[in-house]
Amino acid sequence: MNPTALLMRRLPRRLIPEVRGIRFRFEILPTTWAGRLDVTDRLRQGLSPDAIVHFGVDGSRRTINIETRAVNRATRVKPDASGAHAETALLEPGAERARASTLPVRALHQAAVRSGLPVALSRDAGTYLCNATLWDSIGSGIPSVFVHVPPLPRGRFDTRLSLQQMEKAAILILEEIRRRI
Repeated sequence: MNPTALLMRRLPRRLIPEVRGIRFRFEILPTTWAGRLDVTDRLRQGLSPDAIVHFGVDGSRRTINIETRAVNRATRVKPDASGAHAETALLEPGAERARASTLPVRALHQAAVRSGLPVALSRDAGTYLCNATLWDSIGSGIPSVFVHVPPLPRGRFDTRLSLQQMEKAAILILEEIRRRI
């Protein structure tokens, strides 16, 4: 199972619901190219959030990665959960090549490091849905960032981070964002 779907169910119970008028809203986004546009646009417009923090899983990672940018590229090789492929190789033809994350990535990195877990700043959110979702959120003008986590461990000898460890880092990241808004 995708650990970020589990995080979205667990984090509301672990964070104080509202502090200084700042509340978190947790949603599990569809992992489809169509959902990337339909669902995320509807949420951004309907909620008018002060900030957006996306969490996603990357099977190639073993650390928590805070993405510092999104690139204007989409893989057309890997299908989404519905079997569909990205329509074009560019997310936004004619737009810039990359967009920087608009939340304080270094401060979020330092907050996550306090968890004692391996955390890195990343310049490569990939070319799949995670990157595209971050691209859209940054382009909306709402301060945004994407946090990649590794898959859950498979078996007792797998040294990847546990869900509880990911949750600890996620709480520190979200509390840092709440402190800064």
